[in-house]
Amino acid sequence: MKLRRALIHCGCMAILALCFAASSQVGAAQVWIASTGTVDPSSTSTYLFVDQLAYVQPSVKTGTVILRYNVSPAGDLLTPVTRPCCEGRALLVRFLDNGNGAQVIVTLKQYNVSTGALTTLITFDSNNYPPKAAFQEGLPQSPGSFFNFSFAQGPTEGSQDQGGCCAYYVEAKLIRSASGGTPGLGSISLVRSLAP
Repeated sequence: MKLRRALIHCGCMAILALCFAASSQVGAAQVWIASTGTVDPSSTSTYLFVDQLAYVQPSVKTGTVILRYNVSPAGDLLTPVTRPCCEGRALLVRFLDNGNGAQVIVTLKQYNVSTGALTTLITFDSNNYPPKAAFQEGLPQSPGSFFNFSFAQGPTEGSQDQGGCCAYYVEAKLIRSASGGTPGLGSISLVRSLAP
């Protein structure tokens, strides 16, 4: 009886450990709902928000919608990643791409406020996933990109330098390249990912 109880206890502990390990593979840092993005001036006649979702207007035969989201210095983004072998940062995107005429590209950009240099740190491309007629979640396919944030906190030169170099934003492009293509965006998460 004691042996059986011990085995049940060990089994429960093993299941709990597996659940913890599985849930720790991706830790969310910031999440954006598609319809909260700032619409690029070039997209004012092509975008469509339906509740929380973003699309290309159905009347547009081919076209692109560009949305941008500010990245704030908060949460897990302030925690450095320290193990290039095993951890990084990635984009977790809920998207719609129904085939050849549709594509969703989401990038994390770093803008250096001192030099003006713009760098793409992470790219998500819906063409790396099978097309579907319904929204799907594109899980990171690798441990992600290894970098740490260096948020500019105020003046960045001279005696007033408050540290940090950069501002960050996420840019989403919904591209309809052929009639019948239905690109859509539901949400974007910037996550810390761990190698399995």
